[in-house]
Amino acid sequence: MDRMDRIWGAPPWRRENAAARQLKASAWPEVAVIGGGLTGASAAYHLARRGLRTILLEAGSLGDGASGRTGGLALEGVAAGVIEGASDCLSTLAAIVREERIECGLSLPGCWEIAHRGEGVELPWHDEGGRLRILRTVAGGTVDPAALLFGLLRAALRAGAEVYERTPVLRIATRPAPALEVPGAMINPGAVVVAANAWIGELMPPVRARMRSALTFACATERLGPDALIAIGLESGLPFYTVDTPYLWGRTTADGQAIFGSGLVYGAAARLARIDVGAGEAKLALDRLEARVRGLNPALAQIRVAARWAGPIGITDDLVPILCRMPGAPETLIAGGYSGHGVAMSVKAGRMAAAAIAEGVALPAWGAP
Repeated sequence: MDRMDRIWGAPPWRRENAAARQLKASAWPEVAVIGGGLTGASAAYHLARRGLRTILLEAGSLGDGASGRTGGLALEGVAAGVIEGASDCLSTLAAIVREERIECGLSLPGCWEIAHRGEGVELPWHDEGGRLRILRTVAGGTVDPAALLFGLLRAALRAGAEVYERTPVLRIATRPAPALEVPGAMINPGAVVVAANAWIGELMPPVRARMRSALTFACATERLGPDALIAIGLESGLPFYTVDTPYLWGRTTADGQAIFGSGLVYGAAARLARIDVGAGEAKLALDRLEARVRGLNPALAQIRVAARWAGPIGITDDLVPILCRMPGAPETLIAGGYSGHGVAMSVKAGRMAAAAIAEGVALPAWGAP
């Protein structure tokens, strides 16, 4: 079991073991990507496909951050809505999955927006003393996020990228030219993509004013049979999220588990990395979530919870991601802060960052810090 699984709990997604490689002190790539999640994997893939010598540096184990711990809801646009330059996230994701034959269970039948108030189709769920209801179905679906991540990483490797895990970047210098300090080496790439999501503020202080880091929580039930899924109203397989508070999101998996998520604990990266889901505020957050799930429907009251876990998330003040060149240091790009909308948008952001570096394509105005 990985160290972070012992602290944050293990999600139900199967992550792969990637052999650690020794980074050469003389490494001089054209582009260095910091962060081995979906944004970094997508950026490395698209850069390498354009023929650029690209390395990806992951501080811990691949898949051990937000991308391997998300619930795997694939949604259109950003958390603030569908905005210019982020209106084709799902089609971008689907095209890469199809082209690279990534087996990740991607399914895009739509997603329910649900609420505690308003007009809509009632679900057989009681929450906060009332009945939850479906307001509308929007574009979206589900994916196995770990399978997607490792499929992208394999595609990046096939394209010529080099991937190094357990290689933390200790310091980033942006002027007069990019330089990265890693244990035992200095790297001098021509360009850098900082794709560390919830941890970006630790590496790039100017981002801190716009983004906060947090842990979010999820639990997965044991496998449910068809009758149980019908009883709780999830036989269609569509995921859902609330548009009001208290927030709740969820989905089912291909093998019949139901996954629910809610709750946030904010803090600096160093603090969040030490939070144990078996104790203190994190345990209380998961206990509250589990009690809430059991109270939704009688069919869930005695169900066994098979997994409880936490994962990091970056939340911007306006729920719009950061996707920009570093002010005063245009060779350094920053991408992250997806505010819970990161599965499809992060893959899109990686492609946009690669196009900005390789072809000078302008990044959207909304991405500035």
